[in-house]
Amino acid sequence: MDLAQLEIFLSIAEEKSFSRAAEKMLRTQPALSIAIKRLEEELGETLFDRSSKSGTLTEAGKILLSYAQRMINMRDEAKEAISELRGMFRGRLTIGANESTSLYLLPGLLLEYRRLHPQIKIEVFRNVSEKIPAEVLERNLDFGFLSYDPMHPALQSLEVHRDELVLVVPPRHRFARRTQVTVKDLGSEQFVAHNVKTPARTRILDFFAQHRTPLNICIELATLETIKVFVQLEAGIAILPRLAVQEEIGSGELIEVPVKGMKIEKALRLVYRREQTLSHAAKSFLELVRSPAN
Repeated sequence: MDLAQLEIFLSIAEEKSFSRAAEKMLRTQPALSIAIKRLEEELGETLFDRSSKSGTLTEAGKILLSYAQRMINMRDEAKEAISELRGMFRGRLTIGANESTSLYLLPGLLLEYRRLHPQIKIEVFRNVSEKIPAEVLERNLDFGFLSYDPMHPALQSLEVHRDELVLVVPPRHRFARRTQVTVKDLGSEQFVAHNVKTPARTRILDFFAQHRTPLNICIELATLETIKVFVQLEAGIAILPRLAVQEEIGSGELIEVPVKGMKIEKALRLVYRREQTLSHAAKSFLELVRSPAN
């Protein structure tokens, strides 16, 4: 088994077609078929379902997929490390983050990183939180941002930001001029909420349940930006991270209203592999995140 065979295998799995993979790799389809046949003979298992024209993986192929991707990633990391040793200092930084981190925290951080290290290519991938630890472990990502500690022995996490959930209402809402409201006050209100089930959402539901008050979610939406628009249009009110609404609160487009007894904080953590050696790009980013200015 060699890396060239694994690259061919991964390309076919990604394209779901021998012919498209051959076109992408600038190879002939028979050449790819021969490489896969030799790989299957070595492993003693069929990797692709030949009865399907879509390059469907067999169970053995599905098992090989993650291992093959990790091996290719490690090859790329090794090449980058050697390049750095020669003084080239070229590399790649890959980050996985959810919507709010990508929109409200990363821009300033990455602009500063880019200023310090213009030679590093940055790639940010939108991921749901539960998938990020596995992506970091499999070396598809250098870092992941999470709102919880994955508690994995091969991962290390560092708290980088602490935010608080706040109630926001449109300027003409009856609560807009109140200095405080109670949970009972919110029982008759219509809420706009995110449709992703997160630990923060669970804590909000628990808070309302503890006060024996219904949380009436009338609209569920896919993004925080859309939720803010719906609140501004008076379709309902919302409980959102302060980081996500600080600009609208500052401009008066949304009004923050304190809720008596509600103190729901959200810690943001940076997660990475617990290794002695990190790439130049990864070490530089970690140093930036750890700096007092951030």
